[in-house]
Amino acid sequence: MFEFFIENFIYAFKSLLQHKVRSFLTMLGVIFGVGAVIAMLAIGKGAEFEAIEQIKAFGVNNIRIVSVELNKDEQLKANRTLSKGLSYEDALYIKKILPYVEGIAPQNLLDKQVYYKQFKPKANIVGTTPEYLFVTSLSLENGRFIEKEDLIEYRKVCILGYGLAREMFLKEDPIGKLITIEGVRFRVVGILKDKSKTKEKVKIKSRNVDSDIYIPITTSIKKFTITDASEKVKNRVNYGVVDEVAIRISDSDKLIEAKNALTKILDKRHENMKDYEIIVPTELLEQSQKTQKLFNLVMACIAGLSLLVGGIGIMNIMLANVTERTKEIGIRRAIGASAKDIMVFFLLEALLISILGGIVGIFVGVGIGQIITFYAGWKIVVTIQSVILSFGVASGVGVFFGFYPAYTASKMDPIQALRYE
Repeated sequence: MFEFFIENFIYAFKSLLQHKVRSFLTMLGVIFGVGAVIAMLAIGKGAEFEAIEQIKAFGVNNIRIVSVELNKDEQLKANRTLSKGLSYEDALYIKKILPYVEGIAPQNLLDKQVYYKQFKPKANIVGTTPEYLFVTSLSLENGRFIEKEDLIEYRKVCILGYGLAREMFLKEDPIGKLITIEGVRFRVVGILKDKSKTKEKVKIKSRNVDSDIYIPITTSIKKFTITDASEKVKNRVNYGVVDEVAIRISDSDKLIEAKNALTKILDKRHENMKDYEIIVPTELLEQSQKTQKLFNLVMACIAGLSLLVGGIGIMNIMLANVTERTKEIGIRRAIGASAKDIMVFFLLEALLISILGGIVGIFVGVGIGQIITFYAGWKIVVTIQSVILSFGVASGVGVFFGFYPAYTASKMDPIQALRYE
């Protein structure tokens, strides 16, 4: 039986080689279908991997509270209710009242011109607290970070992102040097480690920390922040003095509980003004996965249509093959081949078309993924499961669409087949 399969596979392969162009055109549908499946699964898996990696980098146990700008009517209402917006005091109160808050880092984001000698780099000025490193899982390359005494004494010290330090000081050691931020001199006391290799693929807003300058939040509020809602300035279009608050929770199982507690606390402190938004990274991950599933469904439909077209092409060519080789079928039956043998022979030929198309389709899918990675910067992950699935589907298409032509061949009358011209 094994020899029968091998012999017929070889014969089917030779038959395909005799009609190279026709065989290739027949395979195209399968090639594109399998390629689409491989590329779809690779992109989907890559997006999932990137999402998980960014969630880890952001902090699995972290919650962010982001200040939301209000329109004019909402600002007037907030002024009447004496709501101050998201503030440094909110962060201090949250740390005091919630027992499962391990660390909290309010951030005051400013757009100020930075100077050092002839350099005028574009930098993000971030007023924050000593807990920022712990909450965000960042680390120092050199020097120190903000300390408690810096907040109490309104010290003019700063910590530079790695990329900014290299841009401003080149090979010079930045520690101890003075830089100017909007006319105010700050002494550099620390440098963060390089984070330029961290890529963002999920819709979690984040800055490029390599371009950050960190200063004590009390200093930033005192020196730079305008809190008067009636005065419109470049750095502040609302009345809050904190742009966001990053919070680390002791247990990831308490994230939703913490979110609900934070909502109650802030609603009470802000007189039910929705001038803030609470972001839980795990919720964003779930939303991203739902979007990815929809994307996968659309791609699966496209891939399915390609495979359907490929299957119809296989059936069409196999029916033509059966007609062309009617006399051959009669001869095979005359020398002892059964109807089952004829069916298996033509099924093997259809299966071979699908297998060859599937193999080429795998390479096409991987190639498409590599092109997308090169031009769009998306990560792709080709798994052995996706290859097996695509190859299996392609083989199934060959058997399914090759069955009818094979069945037609097996039911031919041997005498009529021998007489066919």
